Amino acid sequence: MSKSIELAIIGSGIAGVSAAVYARRSGLDFVIFEEKGIGGQLLLMENIDNYVGLPLNTKGNDLAKELATTLEDLEIRPINQGITKIKMDEKAAILQAKDCDYKAKSLIVASGASFRRLGVSGETEFLGKGVSYCAVCDGFFFKGKDVAVIGGGNTAVEEALYLSEIANRVTLVHRRDQLRAIEYLQKDLFKKPNIEVLFDSVVKEIKGSELMGEVIIENTKSRREQSLSLQGLFIAIGISPNTDIFADSVSVDKDGFIVTDEHMRTSCEFVWAAGDCRKRPLRQLITAASEGAIATMSVYKYLRGHYISS
Repeated sequence: MSKSIELAIIGSGIAGVSAAVYARRSGLDFVIFEEKGIGGQLLLMENIDNYVGLPLNTKGNDLAKELATTLEDLEIRPINQGITKIKMDEKAAILQAKDCDYKAKSLIVASGASFRRLGVSGETEFLGKGVSYCAVCDGFFFKGKDVAVIGGGNTAVEEALYLSEIANRVTLVHRRDQLRAIEYLQKDLFKKPNIEVLFDSVVKEIKGSELMGEVIIENTKSRREQSLSLQGLFIAIGISPNTDIFADSVSVDKDGFIVTDEHMRTSCEFVWAAGDCRKRPLRQLITAASEGAIATMSVYKYLRGHYISS
């Protein structure tokens, strides 16, 4: 079975849902695919405090439900299947799903990214109960508390600096004997009186009862362990874009993020990208939503013959 459509949207996080809303309003013939559920990374966020128009303490799951309701209200029914294979011909993307092949004149990739995990005991159990992957998203809820950041790159140091203005005490835990972050960030870090850095250290276990309360740290050289009493643990060891299936079709950077222009258009004439799968300077819900809208309006102009390439 096969079907021809004007637009296929892959992913229904906030970027994909935004793209679908604009596609409906534009009158495009489209489908949206989502294998794991509406919301994307929202499903991993305990609280949201920086999305314009939402009340403080909005739950990630609650916003995900609102996205699902938006789709329902617009009679947009996501296809709850993943894409198993993709092939490009001269003017269309051929998407292979479980029950049907789709030939799309245009494609928006909004497949998101996955946080890299430590893979230690307690990490999943206390996700949203002390464990977080985003200080900008969740830092507000740890005001005056003791927290730790795991990692040694730019993101980890930036998160530690951000948290130092909110939390009582911040411990940066890094597995090597020096940080990988750029020099000016390191200088700022070491000036902060409430930040301590533990080098040559890794997390072995995360403990607690209803909420996380303790983290076991091991020194990689001495193998000695210590216990830190913490209310928050921010894991900043990177994210991996969900782009493997597209990497042979569009240009990606060295980390696998899809490269686009300001219109969200990729190196392939009829493929656009939006959200965390895209190479972008700020990874926030509000920017992802705007990128989805920009991508669809660019697609609309392309399909209707009004598109002017930058």
